[in-house]
Amino acid sequence: MDEELIQISEEIFRQVISRLTLHLRFMDIALNRYVFAADATEFRCDGRVFHYAPIALIKMYRNDPRKITRGYLHIVLHSVFQHPFFAENRKPSLWNLASDIAVEGAISDLRLECTETDAEKEAEMQRIISRIKEDLPVFTAQKIYHWLEDRQADEIKLMAPLFHFDEHDTWYLLRNVTGSREKLFGDEVKDDAANAGNNIFDKASHDTGEKKEGEDPTAKDAEIRQIKNALKDWQEISEKIETDLETFQKEHGDRTEAMVQSLTALHREKYDYSTFLRKFMQSGEKLQINDEDFDNIFYTYGLQLYENLPLIEPLEYKETDSVKELVIAIDTSGSVQGETVQSFLQKTYNLFLQRENFFSRFNIHIIQCDMVIRDIAVIQTPRQFTHYIENVEIKGLGGTDFRPVFNYVEEEIRSHHFRKLAGILYFTDGDGVYPKYKPSCKTAFLFTEDRKDITVPPWAIKYILEGEE
Repeated sequence: MDEELIQISEEIFRQVISRLTLHLRFMDIALNRYVFAADATEFRCDGRVFHYAPIALIKMYRNDPRKITRGYLHIVLHSVFQHPFFAENRKPSLWNLASDIAVEGAISDLRLECTETDAEKEAEMQRIISRIKEDLPVFTAQKIYHWLEDRQADEIKLMAPLFHFDEHDTWYLLRNVTGSREKLFGDEVKDDAANAGNNIFDKASHDTGEKKEGEDPTAKDAEIRQIKNALKDWQEISEKIETDLETFQKEHGDRTEAMVQSLTALHREKYDYSTFLRKFMQSGEKLQINDEDFDNIFYTYGLQLYENLPLIEPLEYKETDSVKELVIAIDTSGSVQGETVQSFLQKTYNLFLQRENFFSRFNIHIIQCDMVIRDIAVIQTPRQFTHYIENVEIKGLGGTDFRPVFNYVEEEIRSHHFRKLAGILYFTDGDGVYPKYKPSCKTAFLFTEDRKDITVPPWAIKYILEGEE
């Protein structure tokens, strides 16, 4: 590579960064974060290294300096919003477009003269952005992704070139260097194939831990560490930007509204669903080796002294938190669809089972209810749970009244059919009649979207299941 071309390219990047920093001082750290590599034919970035082609960069800058300025900000905002790290298990064509729309919306709101390029193209992008905002109260890539799922393929193809600047193929390489036990991509922990048993619902690929031919585990581990460090760095940077935006907003009004929305949603304090479900586990003894209370020293000493006679046998019972008694209520009103219900049950089942979170036998009541109770299934083994999910048939589809489920649960408790009920998980859209009085067990209402207009009773937990959950 010609050193002179690289020097010219680096000078271009310095000027672009300087120009953007002048207008967006709250993004100074983010704008100066990348390492530049002149080793690509297209612009691409994985959150760590900015890959580019020197000749293409120089030509673009010579023809229209604002285009590369806008493009650089486009790529930086992908990292600020952590789009590369949330690409896992998403359809690339939709996630690429959703991420591009999110950052271009933020850039348009900023209204910076140094990023204004093609007026006709900008007008067309604004038309699409305005249309999306009419349907979405929160303008984030995650929300846009699910909005795009309802669009036709031809419409997606027409929109994609408008918002495109950089290639995103490196985003999808990130997921290929992480094993199933690596918590990397934000809120969601991948299902653990090693513990899930014969899980017919889990379509995601998993790392079995076996060394593949030609694979260098050391290089893989090093890359995982680099990705994790990059994610941690961008998390800290985006949090700082959100804080600094408070001052910027006072001076510039609503020009950063899209950025604030995305960062607020990104940093919203919440449990991942697996952590949330631990609230509904109970302590009890399970028949398994208790390594924590087992003394290796005396055990091995006995084997050495008396050959095959250990001094201490391992304890057979271990105190553990697992699910024993639980009610899963499903709102089967018209607004809650069968496929969504099945996905919810599948995810709940996977998370309980993957960490051996069930006792060998349990007592789970799955209740379908709209205005009245339509169906009750009593599940006592994993096999029964599997069969239920495979064959679930949604019954009801009328209005919503939550009270019948709570009346049923209270009657079951009084009849001693529940002895130590962990609680009620009520999957719903939120529109319905709530009980006036607090039940005798813990209750959570699970929503598929953040309904600002719905207020659950003060004794209940409100949990928002994101689309990817």
